[in-house]
Amino acid sequence: MSRIEPRTTGPFARVTAIAGRRTFGREMRSGAVFANHPRLLLAFARFNGAVERARHVPTPLCELAVLKAATVVDCAFCIDIGSEYARRSGLGDEQLLALHRAPESGLFDDDQLLVIAVADGMTRTPPVIDDALMERVVARFGTRGALELTHLVAWENTRARLNVALDIAPEGFSDGKVCALPARAADGAGSAERAVPGRADLASTA
Repeated sequence: MSRIEPRTTGPFARVTAIAGRRTFGREMRSGAVFANHPRLLLAFARFNGAVERARHVPTPLCELAVLKAATVVDCAFCIDIGSEYARRSGLGDEQLLALHRAPESGLFDDDQLLVIAVADGMTRTPPVIDDALMERVVARFGTRGALELTHLVAWENTRARLNVALDIAPEGFSDGKVCALPARAADGAGSAERAVPGRADLASTA
């Protein structure tokens, strides 16, 4: 149950429901919450679309960066959907579970490790990004690619923290599947986690 009731009537509620079915294959309760404020909903959708249309960073790396940021914020909704989209982009179960020990796991290539480092550094409080890391990003993806990647990670921070504040629950994208762990829970988890449950269950893995 979110902290703001979803909007279920009116044109924006209908449009949001249709958009959810077309984009995600289901009506999204989170979208119905945001439908309470049409101006912000439209601005959110426009910027979201612009940021997600990365052309200089491969899609699998974008999905990986988003998921890593979500796990650091500890957004249950974002971890749920982010794990599924990372899976669809080719990330395996072992990689999902090794996300917080990526360098020593030997399961990630250099590009994956690079975007994980950027997402992790940008999402920490305070952020930890140095010149050398950004020089590597620019060298690999170019100036536009560096801007695309950093915008995407920053935007995921916005989405994830917004979802946490509103207590937006997972919507079942990773039900019955291996799922990434929140950063704070990863160190104490030795076995595969199935289906992102509610926030209370995520916390219990710590």
